[in-house]
Amino acid sequence: MKMFRKMASLSLAVILSVTLAACGSSTTESQKPADSQSPKATTSAPAEKIKITMWSQFSDPNSKDGGFIGFYKALEATKAKFPNVEIEHTGVGGEAYKTKIKTASAANDLPDIFFSWGGGFAQPFVAGNRILPLQDLVKDGTIDKLVPGTTDNFTFDNKLYGLPTNIATANLYINTELFQAAGAKIPATWDDLVADINALKAKNITPIALGAKDRWPVMMWNSILDIRMGGTAAVNAALNKTGSFNTPEFQEASRRLKELLDAKAFGDNPLGTSYDESVNMFLTGKTAMLYMGAWVNGQINAPDSPVKGKVDVVKFPTIPGGKGNVDEWHGGSGETFFMNANVKNKDRVWEVYKYFMEMMAKEVYFAGSGSSAWKGDLGDTSKVDPLAVKIGQLSANATGFSYWWDQMLSGNDTESMFGSLMKFTSGKLSPEDFNKELQSKINPGK
Repeated sequence: MKMFRKMASLSLAVILSVTLAACGSSTTESQKPADSQSPKATTSAPAEKIKITMWSQFSDPNSKDGGFIGFYKALEATKAKFPNVEIEHTGVGGEAYKTKIKTASAANDLPDIFFSWGGGFAQPFVAGNRILPLQDLVKDGTIDKLVPGTTDNFTFDNKLYGLPTNIATANLYINTELFQAAGAKIPATWDDLVADINALKAKNITPIALGAKDRWPVMMWNSILDIRMGGTAAVNAALNKTGSFNTPEFQEASRRLKELLDAKAFGDNPLGTSYDESVNMFLTGKTAMLYMGAWVNGQINAPDSPVKGKVDVVKFPTIPGGKGNVDEWHGGSGETFFMNANVKNKDRVWEVYKYFMEMMAKEVYFAGSGSSAWKGDLGDTSKVDPLAVKIGQLSANATGFSYWWDQMLSGNDTESMFGSLMKFTSGKLSPEDFNKELQSKINPGK
């Protein structure tokens, strides 16, 4: 699933006003109006119907995940906008999708448009000349519609390969009803968090939901603790192979994670709990906290959600002595769709592609799953998920972002990271040895 090299502060006005400049961009070939005032006006024949193949990880059209909701709404809107274009979508969920596109890339058999992550995950596609550079195409005004910094993870050697949709952040979700029952308070510092964990455990409430069985949820905890101890610049440097994972700050971050594991803050068996199971535990009021991406907003506030109206969202607490500050975030803009380098009807596919991306940015925001990476007038935002609105307010003064490690690292580095992380989580590596091993495997010789 999912550093930022230069993303700096994003103003609240940008984050809460970004979206699609709805109907003012492209029109289909068959929808361009003739100039009725001109005697030379003629009606052109409709363009020949074409087919576009699209692959994504959005396999369930009935999902309540905000990313899924935004994708399918954008897809239907694009189909309606371009009646002379048939879009054939194939959705494959989870790790199977990554395998599918890697296999297709190796065979040079990718679809016309396909979902991907940026950073290290995208590098093999770029190196293999599998995706179409966009830097000339975006000169049609598209680049001016994007929030600055949101294309960083899709730019390689000064060439742009993908457009962004949303700005995703990981956030600490709090079940206020369970907190009240335990006499806990919203945590602002590490000491607050530890006190809350103890208070919740005293009431037989599992403090934090963690689906460590799927590996990446515990990666997110490791990352935010590294961010709080070392800062986003240091984390991104390590991921970019210009810095080290084996620093005093990151070792201390690992000790803090071990402290939580030893205290059973994540319950008795986090390694036996999947992501879906952990989210369901939070959604059914069985755990009091969840550190997760904004894509869960839609599930939390779904009409049939048992915790609807009971959940607050806060910045992750600060850690004493840490170099990172409360306005540094785990997340950013790292998901995109690429166009096949060998796509036929490039100009027409580009029109469809950019419209779809802009629509998805809008719909993902309205589904409450992150801020749009596109500028424009939102219009009526009164029905936007309140958690999404608050996240926009909390991240308005962001000073740095570091994206998901499994997307920023590439190939064997990703698996090496997960292998070491799972050994550490299961108690087979000490915090110090964990960071030493990360450095030796991912940044050998540095």
